[in-house]
Amino acid sequence: DALRFTLLVGSTPGNDMNLSLKKVEANRNFANKIWNASRLILGALENAPKSAEAAPQYTSADAWIWARQKQLRQNVKRLFESHQYGEAGRQIYDFFWSEFADWYLEIAKLQMAEGGDRAFYTADALVSVLDTCLRLLHPFTPFLTEELWGYLKAACQEHGGEIGLPDVAEGNWSAALIVAPWPEPMPDEGWENQAINDFELLQEIVRSIRNVRAEKNVKPGQKIPATFVAGEFAHTLEHEAAALANLTRLDLDQVSIHHELAEKPEDSIVLVVGAVEIYLPLAGMVDLAEERTRLEKELAETESQIARLEKLLNSPFAEKAPANVVQGERERLAGFTETAEKLKTQIQNSN
Repeated sequence: DALRFTLLVGSTPGNDMNLSLKKVEANRNFANKIWNASRLILGALENAPKSAEAAPQYTSADAWIWARQKQLRQNVKRLFESHQYGEAGRQIYDFFWSEFADWYLEIAKLQMAEGGDRAFYTADALVSVLDTCLRLLHPFTPFLTEELWGYLKAACQEHGGEIGLPDVAEGNWSAALIVAPWPEPMPDEGWENQAINDFELLQEIVRSIRNVRAEKNVKPGQKIPATFVAGEFAHTLEHEAAALANLTRLDLDQVSIHHELAEKPEDSIVLVVGAVEIYLPLAGMVDLAEERTRLEKELAETESQIARLEKLLNSPFAEKAPANVVQGERERLAGFTETAEKLKTQIQNSN
């Protein structure tokens, strides 16, 4: 399967390819990743309730993975219809490894531990996404996916509940994956883009805090306080505070989230992610003068982007380019401008 996946994904139609054994090895690791993720999901299914007591209350992570799964189905169908099998395989690979396994599975462990309806809807999402991925991967890795899908089918049938049934016609599983229906695209319902944007902002916040911890050599097990000033995004952060604290090793009891804050915390490292300000009180562990230098450097880079975009939008580009492209550049400019204002405030407060 690893060799087959390498040949399908690494080739360009009409061209010869140089087969790299390192790529085959990497795709063998991908097969191991699928196997291990499937084992984790089957284990989670054993502890999930058989049904829910109330309507779903999805977290940002739930909404994001459902929305990305819908996008993946649409993209793979489009790529298959245009015979771009290599690109289809790459997108499935990236989704499974970089999004589903690296992000959603980690958050799902926390959600499963809550039990009740949260565990039910999390397990349902895990099973649905795994089922979709195995079906999409079947043309590329038939032996691995057939084996795992058989385990998934048996686990869902043994569970005897409602998990997994919405994606199975009339509640019945096919005899084998090779004859199971192909995952058809699902219509957009209007909430998908916002769900993706919200979770991507959460991802950037997590990466930023992790990067600072690494740069300042904060011990992995040491939990730290944090203050967030998030405007309209504060409501989302409040709902995701537990997951955010777990992913970044924050002390949940010392995490405060505000729409606005008149007096900003002093002697703190300040991170600006979009419209969200993050204050990490690491005084005593970092050089505050060095921190001001970092903020000034980040401001200079932001102002450089503002100048570039202003020049671009004042050029003939704004008249010749498609309206949606121009609007996208205007939105980027607005984002950089907002970030620059926040950075200026932080530099002023640090003096």
